[in-house]
Amino acid sequence: MIIPGLLIRKLNINFFRFLIILTYLYSNVGQSQPDYNMSLANGVKISESIIEFDVMIKGIDSSFILTSYQCSFSFNREVANGGELTFTYIDGSSQLSNLPTFGIGINTYDGEPKLTFASMAGLDQVTESDLVVGRFRVVNSFPFANVDPNIAWSFGGFVSTILTGDAFQNITKPINHTSNLTLSTKTHDTDLPTDYQLLQNYPNPFNPSTKIGFSLKSESTVKLVVYNLLGEMIQELINNDIAAGNHEFTFNSDGLPSGSYVYRLEANNKIIGAKKMMLLK
Repeated sequence: MIIPGLLIRKLNINFFRFLIILTYLYSNVGQSQPDYNMSLANGVKISESIIEFDVMIKGIDSSFILTSYQCSFSFNREVANGGELTFTYIDGSSQLSNLPTFGIGINTYDGEPKLTFASMAGLDQVTESDLVVGRFRVVNSFPFANVDPNIAWSFGGFVSTILTGDAFQNITKPINHTSNLTLSTKTHDTDLPTDYQLLQNYPNPFNPSTKIGFSLKSESTVKLVVYNLLGEMIQELINNDIAAGNHEFTFNSDGLPSGSYVYRLEANNKIIGAKKMMLLK
């Protein structure tokens, strides 16, 4: 059963099948298994609706070649608090050449929502010093519920955590994954936006979905609406109270024709801004 309001972002399952097949084919290659550690670190609750954390990796007692990875995390579904969650990679945060830019989102293929990301095939030298696989952000359209998000590594189901080393052999060791993510909280006013702002969507042009970001300097009643060029409302994306901070919402264009559309942000019945976006199918 899908959580009401939880944003579902489909993954390209064919790639995961391909990765699992590679793992199977090379799992018996006669090479020593490298030892490693992966951990969740630097967790921060940026605002009442944004959490960020790093995924780290390092070798134990030696370096090794990392050829691909697929990571999956379970989480406490109550944290959504009836809102819509998005899970994204923060561009430029990875220290690997093989970036975690595939399959990022909230996947429910196994019936249980999981935070997921993966890489394509590549070569990275992992040393005994921590390397940042990437920094990731969880955004909620509502304030998070006052519960532990309990983000933890997942090794069950079809989309599970899998790492491959030299020659794509399976090097996954669940016991070597540290899940004790703790969240610090930014409480200083300087960490919050100083004004209201509507950002340009990205990507633009887009197909089929795009992200719309905005900033709120204080908790506000927010309306985010998409119109066609005739001024007719196409979709009301948000109409509720949202905490101060930086927020991001994914607009899905299913059923809409190619063309230009306008999205408008209101906060406390005041128009903050409107911007044009282009759908190209």
